[in-house]
Amino acid sequence: MTNKITNKLKNLATFHGIGWKKRTASSLEERQNGLCWSLWQSNSEYKQLKAVLLFAPGKEIHNISDSNKILHIKKINSKKIKLEFLKIKKAFEKEGVLVFQINPGFFADPPPPNLMYVRDLFWNGIEGAVISRMGSQVRIGEEKYAAATLSMLSIPIIGSIHQKALFEGADLLWLNHKTLLCGVGNRTNLLALKQLEDILKCERIKIVPISLPKNVQHLLGILQIVDRKKALIRTSLAPKKLISLLKKEKFELIEIPESHEVVNLQGMNIVTIRPNEIFMPCECPELKKIYSTNHIKVLAELDIEQILCGAGGLACATGILSRTL
Repeated sequence: MTNKITNKLKNLATFHGIGWKKRTASSLEERQNGLCWSLWQSNSEYKQLKAVLLFAPGKEIHNISDSNKILHIKKINSKKIKLEFLKIKKAFEKEGVLVFQINPGFFADPPPPNLMYVRDLFWNGIEGAVISRMGSQVRIGEEKYAAATLSMLSIPIIGSIHQKALFEGADLLWLNHKTLLCGVGNRTNLLALKQLEDILKCERIKIVPISLPKNVQHLLGILQIVDRKKALIRTSLAPKKLISLLKKEKFELIEIPESHEVVNLQGMNIVTIRPNEIFMPCECPELKKIYSTNHIKVLAELDIEQILCGAGGLACATGILSRTL
């Protein structure tokens, strides 16, 4: 009797008997077939933007008395910054971009003061996202908000930077669909570069390290790729290795000189919506002229006065979830 029961159990699907089906497709194939994970992916800095992640601070930001302690330049007005983010959201939606927002209710703690700079918190590619490990003591814990949100959006997390490694998403930019540039400096270190290489090894993606000057926050702050072979670059700050590499790859380089619009108004901190079409901060007429002269269409000029108070810009506040592949 016992043997009959045992034999019967052996034939059940749960014991790999009749009805058992082995999982054979790769994770990417499953995504492409609409199974398990979403298709929010990216492999460029310039193709059609499909989805972004934002976070608008609330009253908690207004109660901070010492701006410098939290890496801000000056006090942020919570009502005004809410309005800024609302207008940014509407501008994206007008261009057909889906806008998702971090929900701080995932956690009991009040949202950290720099959570609005979502671009730093993760990087999303073809197979999935990599969660950052912030370079500043003040920003510890922001990563978990990104991880929770990406999970809710069914975006697979293929890696999380750990141990003594430091990485912020604004330091990792696509040069082309098989090559990434990684800024190494105050926010991202060589330990993180090694972890990124390990995480992305299966995708056969090459990562080229770019050493950043001490006064540069992220690679994104000195380089913006707006088309397949076209980039904005702050030549006085950009390392020679970066300029040489871009020239070798036959990029058209649009030199952006240092100015009030660049340094104080973050006028080069732009978001590319589609090739040669961008969002930029308002009140930057000289930069707009440079863009227009170089056949870059400005779709929207957005007020980011309060975002600037936190020492970040429009691109810093925009987490890139997906672009057309």
